[in-house]
Amino acid sequence: MKKLLTTALITALLVLPLGTVALADHEETPEMSSSSQEYIPGGVPAQVNAEQAMSPALHGVLLAMMNHNVDSFDSSNTALAWESLYNMLSLYGQLDNRSEYQNADTLLLLSETVRDYTAALDCSFDDLGPLPQELSDRMTYDAASDSYQVVCGNNEQARFEIRSSRDNGGIVTLSGALVYLADGSDLAQFEATLQSRDSMFGYAITSLHLI
Repeated sequence: MKKLLTTALITALLVLPLGTVALADHEETPEMSSSSQEYIPGGVPAQVNAEQAMSPALHGVLLAMMNHNVDSFDSSNTALAWESLYNMLSLYGQLDNRSEYQNADTLLLLSETVRDYTAALDCSFDDLGPLPQELSDRMTYDAASDSYQVVCGNNEQARFEIRSSRDNGGIVTLSGALVYLADGSDLAQFEATLQSRDSMFGYAITSLHLI
C-alpha cells in the first residue's frame, strides 16, 4: 500500500504543473522557507552551507531514485541522472535568478544554467547525451536559443528534510527523509556524502542511498 502511495505522490510531484502563485507559497516549514530565501542559485552567498546549497540536488536525486525503484544513485545511469536534473530544475529552478517564466507553469533556462545544476550530480553534462524520451512531456531543448523549457513540478504533498549533517574537511555526510505531509510518515529515508567542488553549488553528490 505504501509503495502505491509513494508512486502516486511522485507522479503528482513531477507531472502536475504548478502556477506562479503556488510556487511562491509551496514552502511547508520555516526551515524550508529560510533555506529558499537564503539560497539563490546563480547568486550563492558565501555563508550558505552544504545542506542549504545541496538540498535541491539531494531532493531531485531522491525523487528520481524512488521513481526508478533503485536504492542508490549512479550518475553513469543517464536516465536516472537526467530525471534527477529535471527534478532539481522543476522544483527549484524558479529560484535561479537566470530563469524566467515562459508561461504560468513553464520555466525557460539557458543551457549554461542546466550545466551548472548538472555539476551537483558529480557528472559531466556532455556525458549525459540527449534528453530521454520519457521526459519529453516535461522538458525540451530549443537549439535556436540554446535553452531548455521545463514544466514546473508540484511540491505540496511531501516535504524534503535533512536531519543530521557532519562536515569533515570538505566531505559532508548527512541523512534525511521525504515526509508525507498528510500523516507525517517517512516515504523514504536516505544517507548521502557530499564533496566540495569548485562549482556553483560548492559540492557534488558522491553517494546517496536509501536506508
